[in-house]
Amino acid sequence: MSSIRKILIYTLFAVVFLFFLYIAFRYRVKLLRIIAPLLLAAVIAYLIYPVVLWLEEKRISRTWSVLIIYFVSLGIITASIIFIVPHLINNTKELMNVLPDVAMDFRENFNTFIRNIKTSKWPPDIKESIFKEINKGTYFVEKVAMDTLKNYLWGIAKTATVALDLIIAMVIAYYLIKDAKSFRDGGLSLIPRKWRNGVIGCCREINAILSNFIQGQVLAAFIVGIMITIGFFIIKLKYPLILGMIAGIFNIIPYFGPVIGAIPAIAVALIDSPIKALWTALVVILIQQIENIFISPRIIDDRVGLHPVTTILVVLIGGEFFGFVGMLVSVPVAAVLKVIAKRWIEAVV
Repeated sequence: MSSIRKILIYTLFAVVFLFFLYIAFRYRVKLLRIIAPLLLAAVIAYLIYPVVLWLEEKRISRTWSVLIIYFVSLGIITASIIFIVPHLINNTKELMNVLPDVAMDFRENFNTFIRNIKTSKWPPDIKESIFKEINKGTYFVEKVAMDTLKNYLWGIAKTATVALDLIIAMVIAYYLIKDAKSFRDGGLSLIPRKWRNGVIGCCREINAILSNFIQGQVLAAFIVGIMITIGFFIIKLKYPLILGMIAGIFNIIPYFGPVIGAIPAIAVALIDSPIKALWTALVVILIQQIENIFISPRIIDDRVGLHPVTTILVVLIGGEFFGFVGMLVSVPVAAVLKVIAKRWIEAVV
């Protein structure tokens, strides 16, 4: 193939990719609202599919396998509501009660810090520079706090919508697993015969990537959440259950998740003392090292196929344009696009 044709193909691919990226950004709110149940359904399907296969080996039909998993999951959720949620509510109430004291302590320390700077013998220009940076930092913190509060209130208002999305996702996941063969055959019937082998290979590679990422990240986050919660209990950190759960949930986000999830725990530890905050940070760092060395290599095993630098960039881009959901889905989406691009280029070049 001539170099001119290669350039044209690469240019066409870049234009198509940028066009879809623009459409996704332009209508991101509507798209997220539409595809949220589909994304959740895909996650549910990938999480329960290994159990469905295991039950099928026990000669239980796929329909009953999915229903059994749903009923067992409902029982676990109910038990969690009965035994765990009250503790979470109590921890949350206690945390909300001490927040004013925390804010007052930080305000007093901040005022003391400002007074020390004003009474110091430092040159006026240095003091002015410090105060400018402090003002910038204060504005940033206030903005983050207000945005967090708005998102929290908006999240409460959307609880019913989330519950409806979950129900819809469970129904879709049921049919995705039950009628997987019908979906596959129907999709292949729309593809010319000469392309089918390539499409099948591409879909298998995408399926392996998504399966490994979703199952691996959720399992790793669950294990890390339990370990961090136990660590918080050992160092006698306040509200260990809810803080450990937060750390585990954010651990799903590659690279940045552990840092984001550790911030609330360290902030609460500062209420007691800087030493407690140091111990909290050490617990999180130790468990993250255990995850990086022993857990992730065995569960995820770098099968997503993205370089660490690429992973960091796509997480940043996803978070910038699509928020928390973007950070969650950016890595698998990038991995899928990489597979499609590679297969498409191999087919036409």
